[in-house]
Amino acid sequence: MDKAAKHTSAWADAATGQMHPARSHEVHARVRSFSRAGGRLRASQHAALERYGDSYLVQVPRRDAVRTVDPDFVLDPQQVFGRSAPLIVEVGPGGGEALLAAAKANPDTDFLAVEVWETAIAKIVSAAAAQELDNVKVVPADASQLLATALPVGCASEVWTFFPDPWRKSRHRKRRLVNEAYAALVARVLAPGGVWRLATDWADYAWQMRDVVEAVSAKGLFDYPDAGARPQLGSDTWVEGDKGNGPDPGSPRGVMGGWSQRFSGRKLTRFEARGIAEGRTIRDLTALRTNQKLAPALIESREVAQREVEQPETGVEGA
Repeated sequence: MDKAAKHTSAWADAATGQMHPARSHEVHARVRSFSRAGGRLRASQHAALERYGDSYLVQVPRRDAVRTVDPDFVLDPQQVFGRSAPLIVEVGPGGGEALLAAAKANPDTDFLAVEVWETAIAKIVSAAAAQELDNVKVVPADASQLLATALPVGCASEVWTFFPDPWRKSRHRKRRLVNEAYAALVARVLAPGGVWRLATDWADYAWQMRDVVEAVSAKGLFDYPDAGARPQLGSDTWVEGDKGNGPDPGSPRGVMGGWSQRFSGRKLTRFEARGIAEGRTIRDLTALRTNQKLAPALIESREVAQREVEQPETGVEGA
């Protein structure tokens, strides 16, 4: 997949929707936030997909590559789930531990998993079928394209971004999922008052997430209820009442934390447990969607998604 495509900097200002015309020399491939989407499926996983795929997988028309999304495709949650119910979208749920536990505990809410890894998709489908969950669907697609064009504006009550790939090597950090462009896409699909929940166990990624939430909040797309909150020194307990009275330990900006209490609705997953076992602090963030409308340049950006193409493989970053 060595195609290149002209790329407009359409996400340059998500709040105002200002778009800058592409220049002739601005030719490059889309930067993916995920590594290779393959993986060898076990026979049992193949069998689960064969048996239950029609019940749990949302078929997505493709454009150019296996995980791209045809920009003319529209995913109607009410049609997919067969009812009208609150919708929670989790981007990159892995094996679906948190999502499946939440779906079982909240049968009146629908859960949409957006995942690219075939082994993870198979795990979610197999586990959902074993638990006979009818409020879970899986979309095997690139989340950035799905959020940009396929999901209806304001369709979700929550979007979860838990423990995304940290892309720890400096040269790979441009691949990190959480940036202002992604935040604008989250804002697009969230209903007013909807919640964007984030978590990571990598400190520098947490600070990046915080900067992103601060930036999009300053543009009016989100409210940031925990701005100024910081961790109690020497503790993993976030103290909301201690506003701005000290630095976040290790923060490159030397500023307050801005972290949320751990989301009680998130099951302790193997990724989170591994981070804790290896001595890393789990940081949660929460942002609330405001009533501010996104500019048409962002909402009607199908032509941008259509021009995006897969970037050639350059190796797999470890999680």
